[in-house]
Amino acid sequence: MQNSEYVERIGRYISVLHRAGQKYINRRMQPFGFTSSDHMFLIHISQNEGINQRNLARILSIDEAAVTRAVKKLIDGGFVLRKKDLGDMRSFSLYLTERGRDAIPSLIRTFREWDEILSEGFSREELTSLRGQLQKMAENTAALTEEAR
Repeated sequence: MQNSEYVERIGRYISVLHRAGQKYINRRMQPFGFTSSDHMFLIHISQNEGINQRNLARILSIDEAAVTRAVKKLIDGGFVLRKKDLGDMRSFSLYLTERGRDAIPSLIRTFREWDEILSEGFSREELTSLRGQLQKMAENTAALTEEAR
């Protein structure tokens, strides 16, 4: 691979977009006291109240230790409660606190604004095509993610 080809690689652009998105979300979520690395856990818990950490890890394709650290941070920040799972006393169910629920509308608004920034100047057809292409790329990496486990 030539130097010029390396500079133009797809992963570089995805990385630039990811970092810019994290900075944007971090700025917007600063008043709530959490960062871009916390938001996906909060959103998924809000959509799956009572989920346990093992299932949250599976849904997000993240190892359980990372989920444990993230959930602890959200608990310490007052966003999430952890309760014994009555169906499995070895497991804990996760629920949003009032503070966690209050943060969700701002998070969703922030994601919509970020999507608007990213999609400026694209037609509906271009965005549909792009989403499909990005989904295909994500699917292409799914096997690698599974191999790493």
